[in-house]
Amino acid sequence: MRDGGSGRGGLSRRLRGPLRGLGAGVGAALLRLSGRLTRVRYLHREREDEALSLYGNVIYAIWHGRMWLPVARLGKTGAAVLVSLSADGEVIARAARSLGFRPVRGSTSRGGREGLEALTGLLENGRSVALTPDGPRGPRHRAAVGAVALSARTGRPILPVGAAASPAWSFASWDRFQLPRPGARGVIVYGEPVRVPAGEELEPWRRRLEAALDGVEAEADREVER
Repeated sequence: MRDGGSGRGGLSRRLRGPLRGLGAGVGAALLRLSGRLTRVRYLHREREDEALSLYGNVIYAIWHGRMWLPVARLGKTGAAVLVSLSADGEVIARAARSLGFRPVRGSTSRGGREGLEALTGLLENGRSVALTPDGPRGPRHRAAVGAVALSARTGRPILPVGAAASPAWSFASWDRFQLPRPGARGVIVYGEPVRVPAGEELEPWRRRLEAALDGVEAEADREVER
């Protein structure tokens, strides 16, 4: 049956929205539950406090594979996040909104410029931004230039964030995504802010951001086993 209103295809379309909403709600609930079941320590949190005191808002940067632990904490800041324009992105946007984030739809391939412009405007109006510089498809630990460009445009610093949990599940995905097991210990590490001067060549700063993110992740890995 091909009738869009009464056939199987029409039913599928009518169910798609509620099912996506259910998926978003379940994902957000699981993340909150995981946060409550993980004992988290914070290192160098004064760096966040100092950056916020000086600039009012920041650009949080986290490697994609370690974003699970920081997400619950950063959602409470109301930070804006860039979310894919795909159908899956709609699920993520709903989950992000329920966690306290301000989702901005865009991507590096479709709507990337518009997404960057929207994040720039939000930063200039006092809202922090959270990015995964190697997301959403990698390569792993290879930073795109977006966070660096945002810092150069707005004068806001990038705050590198690293995270680790033990025990944890590590998935065989491109980012080796880490998910804390129930009762895990967790560590979130804040790095030294990286502020990119306007008008400078971005590539050296992009490499500097990569090194900073690798450093806070390595520190989190060491500290979680202590």
